[in-house]
Amino acid sequence: MVDITDRDRDAFHQTAPRSQEELNQQKKSTSGTALSITKVFLFMFAGLLITALVAFGVGALMYYQIAIGNENATNIYLGFIIGSAIALFVDMLIINFVVIRGRHSVLVPGIIYCMLVGILFSMLTIVIPWEIIGMAFGITALSFLIMSLISFLSKGSMAPILVVIIGLAIGSGVLALFNWLFALTTGRVIEPLYWIVQFAIFALVLFVTIFDLWRIKKIAENGSMDNNIALYCAFVIYTDFINVFIRILYFLLIIFARKK
Repeated sequence: MVDITDRDRDAFHQTAPRSQEELNQQKKSTSGTALSITKVFLFMFAGLLITALVAFGVGALMYYQIAIGNENATNIYLGFIIGSAIALFVDMLIINFVVIRGRHSVLVPGIIYCMLVGILFSMLTIVIPWEIIGMAFGITALSFLIMSLISFLSKGSMAPILVVIIGLAIGSGVLALFNWLFALTTGRVIEPLYWIVQFAIFALVLFVTIFDLWRIKKIAENGSMDNNIALYCAFVIYTDFINVFIRILYFLLIIFARKK
């Protein structure tokens, strides 16, 4: 039988409440992190919804104008697309400038950015079957879910992934430059090398997305996720989602074209 002294009892009663308090703090921190990450994803989904509505709305309007034989519609639409592309670049600079200054919200320029992307994507809804677009979106959403799980469940450092990102960026850039120079001098590209570059770029986009999601988790864990930062984080993973979607849509179009 082990004797428990008064000192042992005092030590137990002093440490037990502190342990419980630490446990409560940990639960509170975990809850706050989850809430911040949920907020970021809700903002991102809202942005994707805006983009989808604008894309299909403008695309349907343009398709109708072509169907009724409006001869000026195409020229007006092309000018609209070019203007939207320029405005998109300017708006992206504004968003980054606002975040750096930290004085204003990025909500309005963020909404404008999503609408401009929708206008550009309206071209896809005109020339690409909607079922292929839906399939690409579904695959992208599933990929994003897997990448989110990898990022949020990771306990270690993402330094190895950062090394991979740098390696893929340099490698794909060098190979793409070599293939371009080869095509410039011979009039044809090296097709195997072309596909190596394409898959390397796709892998680069995926790894960048994983790294961005991990950074967002760290920001949330540090408790520094206010509404403006949450909006900017949503903007970052929104652009990641769009980049992944474009690559997957590109591969699907090639697959379906070869089946015909």
